[in-house]
Amino acid sequence: MSGICNGLCILGFFMLNQVLAQDTQVLFTIERSLNEDQIVYFLHLDEAGLLRKENPVSLKWLDNQKTGELVPVNWIKKKFGYDIRILSHDGDRLTFKFVSYDKKIFTIKKDLFGNYAVFAKINERVMKIRHIYLEIDGGSFWKPNITQVAVMGFQELANTRIKEIFNP
Repeated sequence: MSGICNGLCILGFFMLNQVLAQDTQVLFTIERSLNEDQIVYFLHLDEAGLLRKENPVSLKWLDNQKTGELVPVNWIKKKFGYDIRILSHDGDRLTFKFVSYDKKIFTIKKDLFGNYAVFAKINERVMKIRHIYLEIDGGSFWKPNITQVAVMGFQELANTRIKEIFNP
């Protein structure tokens, strides 16, 4: 009897993890020149498959240098650096800016395949965003000297990779 119970418990655990994985997906990442760590942005959906009303996007550090695990981003880095400010939230569409850079608007919406993704204007065309790279050259904790930002994505129909590099 305990063998059957253990088997059912294990099956339930895998089913729970599958459900949790279905309502959370990786949207995009930010990498910095300072180290190999990355900031990973996650999308959270409700039971109907729409963007959650509360906290639809979360972020964590991927600690590549030490453990290789996802760890929480501290309050200071969220508040002044990597968190997002939601401009509008419309069920299956959300627009935001970064708290540290308000000159570029990003939109979360469904792509051509019905999956949520982040879109922004790159080189005067709306592209699907997958990765952002920050080149940091000195500065301080409160005001790092970001010399270059590279936003990488692709045009869906042509499946063409696009990169926009700019100085913030």
